[in-house]
Amino acid sequence: MSAPRQVTVASVAELKAQLAAALAAKAIAEAIASYQEAGYGSLVTTPLHDALANVNFSLRQVKS
Repeated sequence: MSAPRQVTVASVAELKAQLAAALAAKAIAEAIASYQEAGYGSLVTTPLHDALANVNFSLRQVKS
């Protein structure tokens, strides 16, 4: 049996931030799909695509 892993406050905060970013990415992707389904074009969805790209970039930066 292995010893329990210690979790620092910083790592808990980082995990919370990563979870929040992942949830934001999911919500943005769902919003894009909903707007597209409702017939809205790129004027509405382009800013959302940009926001999604920024969130995904931030998540990748944290992982590297």
